[in-house]
Amino acid sequence: MSEKVWFYIGIGIAVFALVRFIGWSSKRWPNKDKKIKEAIRQPKIVPVVGWMVLLVGLLLILTSSSSSLESGDALPMRVCGIVLFLAGSFLVFIYANWYVIIREDEVVLRTAFRYVRTIRYDDIERYVYMRRGILTYLKVWSIHGVVIELNPRTFDVSPIVAALESRNAAGK
Repeated sequence: MSEKVWFYIGIGIAVFALVRFIGWSSKRWPNKDKKIKEAIRQPKIVPVVGWMVLLVGLLLILTSSSSSLESGDALPMRVCGIVLFLAGSFLVFIYANWYVIIREDEVVLRTAFRYVRTIRYDDIERYVYMRRGILTYLKVWSIHGVVIELNPRTFDVSPIVAALESRNAAGK
C-alpha cells in the first residue's frame, strides 16, 4: 500500500480512538452542571469543537468578502463558511441547552430545544436496547408517550436498568 493510504488509515484510527476516549472519559468524569448539581451535560469537547468550527466558518466568510479573491473562488468559500458557521453555532447551542438527570425513581432529559421529558420508572411501558452502527442505545417509552434515548456507554444508566430488572422480576 502507498504512503497516502497508510496516512488515511492512521487518521481514521486516530479519529476512532479520540471518539472512544471522549465516550469513556465522559462516563468516567461526567460534566456536571454548575446550577443543577445532579444534571449531566454534553462532554466539554462539544463546545470547544463548536467554537473552533464557528470561528473557521467566520474566517472563511470574512476571507471570501475580501477583494483579493477572484470572483469564481469567493462563492464556494462563502457557502462553506456559512455552513461551518451554522454547524459550529448549532454545537454550541446544543451544549448550552441539553442535559440529563438520572435519579433513583425517574429520568429527566432536556433536549437541545429546551423541551423537558420526564419518565418515572413506574410509568415505563417498554424499553429496548438498539444499535446504530457500533453504538448501543437504551430507548425507553412511558405510558404517557414520552420517549427517552440514552447511550449507556456515555451515561450511567444503572438506576434505570435496576428499576427495569426489578420490575421484570416482579412480573409487571
